[in-house]
Amino acid sequence: MANLTVARLESRTVLALTGKDVWAFLQNLITNDMNKVSDTTGIYAALLTAQGKFLHDFFILKSEDGYLLDCATSRKDDLVRRLTLYKLRADVAISEADRHIFVLFGANACSAAELSDKAGAVAKNNGSIYMTDPRNLTLGVRIYAAASFNPNTQLPTATLAAEVVYESHRLTLGVPEGPQEILPEKNFLLEANFEELNGVSFTKGCYVGQELTARTKHRAKIKKRLFRIEYNGELHEGDKIMHQDREIAEVRSFSKGQGMALVRLESLSARPEDLAPQGVKIIQPEYIDLQTLENQ
Repeated sequence: MANLTVARLESRTVLALTGKDVWAFLQNLITNDMNKVSDTTGIYAALLTAQGKFLHDFFILKSEDGYLLDCATSRKDDLVRRLTLYKLRADVAISEADRHIFVLFGANACSAAELSDKAGAVAKNNGSIYMTDPRNLTLGVRIYAAASFNPNTQLPTATLAAEVVYESHRLTLGVPEGPQEILPEKNFLLEANFEELNGVSFTKGCYVGQELTARTKHRAKIKKRLFRIEYNGELHEGDKIMHQDREIAEVRSFSKGQGMALVRLESLSARPEDLAPQGVKIIQPEYIDLQTLENQ
């Protein structure tokens, strides 16, 4: 595992949701169960269209007077707009929180942050909130920093790095994020490995897009998945990966030799030398069970 590293996530924004109706408001909208959120636990979740297509993914954790929602800055305004449309007369206020987001990853990240090695574990330290990534422990610890937070003094054993270093770490683990790899209004939730990444509840009851998501889980066959790719050359978003003149994957992101693509599962056995561009490797993430895929 990489040396202990801390990076500021400039691409992320924290929203604050408050009001007496905020818990029920979120519970009726998001893919995960708000019953899991507490002072010691946070979750990963998504907002879908009524037809079950992906719109936004985010993290939710409890604050003193409501909840914090960690979302992509590039899609923040659209998320606020959609939440406001659903709010109607509910007592819910949405504002931008004055917190920066850092991520601590690499060797012994949980112990360095004084957190248990449990996905979604939350602890507070000097006004900042620390949370182990609910998707996968290896992703590290997300830090919702108070104004006084200084990574050099509070995490002296960690090397300070740019966000691109963390992005490379995430891609190496084969974990997709929206909107880079999970395209709004294009992907179904389970194509983006949301079940394996602890982002969806199949027991909580109704939420927007729930019917199709449940049907996909219990009755339909998932034909495509977001998988990691490696290639010693240039690839760009939207490029097609071909096998015997047939498209088997579409590149969603690529940087410095690795990225992610939406891959047809029936083509996983194709050899890199038989693909076009030749030599592209399609790699199943370790967090996905091969036997589960074979049974789909």
